[in-house]
Amino acid sequence: MATKTRLLGPGSFTITGKDNGKDFSADLTKAQINPSNSSDDPTNYLDGSQETNTSTTWTFEGTISDDFSESGLAAWCFDNANKTLPFEFIPNKTGGIKWTGNVTITPVAMGGDVKTKNTNDFSFPVTDLAHAPNTPATPTTPGA
Repeated sequence: MATKTRLLGPGSFTITGKDNGKDFSADLTKAQINPSNSSDDPTNYLDGSQETNTSTTWTFEGTISDDFSESGLAAWCFDNANKTLPFEFIPNKTGGIKWTGNVTITPVAMGGDVKTKNTNDFSFPVTDLAHAPNTPATPTTPGA
């Protein structure tokens, strides 16, 4: 029986854009790929058959801890709003799977209660979602 990996983390979520990539991993307290399924009303045909169109759209959703620095995620999301960029999500580095695709960056909220470490939720639309085995890089031995 295969070993199951049930714990989220340690893992990573990285926007892998060539000129504007960003690693979200150290700021995420929640991370998930979320499906939204919808079905049209069925179309009935004279012969008694029925056709229903079902579709699924995806989002990458999470919660980030605020970072009010110039290099924080809120500033990066503001600067990259509406850009569609590639991503890689590894739920658990020992779990053996990674998810890839494209996300459309949307601005995230910032701030909240005074004298509190605030968090804010975000949701990025996902396209071209796929999964593949995650094979961690093997460390190289100096002089080998």
